Amino acid sequence: MREIERIKESVKKGKIASVYLWHGEDRFLIQEGLQVLKSFYFMTDPSGSGIEVLDPKELSPAEIVERANTMSFFANRLVVVDEVTYFQDGQTADLEPFIEYIANPNPSTCLLFIAENVHRGRKFYKAIDRAEAGEILEFSAPKRPQDWLAWVQLELKARGKSMEARTTSQFIEWAGHQTGVLSQELDKLVIFVGDRTKITMEDVETITIQTIEASIFDLLDAVAIRSATKAIKKLHEVLREEHPLKVLTLMVRQVRLLLGCDALRKRGGNVADVPSALGIRPYEAQKVWQQSSRLSTKQLSKGLAECLNTDLAMKTGGGDPGFLLEMMIVRFCGEEVS
Repeated sequence: MREIERIKESVKKGKIASVYLWHGEDRFLIQEGLQVLKSFYFMTDPSGSGIEVLDPKELSPAEIVERANTMSFFANRLVVVDEVTYFQDGQTADLEPFIEYIANPNPSTCLLFIAENVHRGRKFYKAIDRAEAGEILEFSAPKRPQDWLAWVQLELKARGKSMEARTTSQFIEWAGHQTGVLSQELDKLVIFVGDRTKITMEDVETITIQTIEASIFDLLDAVAIRSATKAIKKLHEVLREEHPLKVLTLMVRQVRLLLGCDALRKRGGNVADVPSALGIRPYEAQKVWQQSSRLSTKQLSKGLAECLNTDLAMKTGGGDPGFLLEMMIVRFCGEEVS
């Protein structure tokens, strides 16, 4: 069950944990869950006076426990401690007040800790994990392509809409791999299609803005088949939205990643080695790995040299940046410039 669904179920049943730890890098999903949890407290107090957000940099653990133990005029309270570092190595705060509180929490208060990173071996983490009144939820973005597809399908279902698998895949490629951005783009599509339940490829192409990263992938796909015409057409589309220097920077990054995959493949590595070797996420690793198989080592080496030469030309006034990028693409494709 998705974390958000678990929270909704808890709110529906009125069974809120006394102590929560929510952690993960996906801030959008955490905020989505927090809004659902807050709805439970707004039901009894529409003013929201029973909800308190605390800064752990300003209050000690003992002071936070004191706030959690404070009684309220209303029956239930939510105390949120955001951006905590208590679960990381190197933290020096005295956490014993929390350990004692978890053993005997205030039944009228939900104490919620929100952290980006946690160390599961820390005493505080284990105390929440083992506590009868504690619950830990991890909010992480999908990693594999099939996980992203499943996530979007769930979001569509919640909105009463549907997409074919091919359309969903294209939508993700265009909009990028950020849950917050995808959610906003889905909301735009829902408004656009109105009462119609099925969202089509035409709808996505009309409404969804293609990210620059996706455009760079398309541009290099055109380079792979040595089609300067297609590559330059894609370049012009990108330059309508982005500064030439940013486009070049992303091109350099992409070519370096492709060279990294090429080197891994020659050493007998596979796609599973890419995330740790190149420091990128699994979904991006799969795309880069596949694209690297369509470009030769010679093409990639030549492409990187062209990128660096173009970068130098841009920074030394060697010509119009857009034109320099066009010339670079033509040479990258291996075609003569007339």
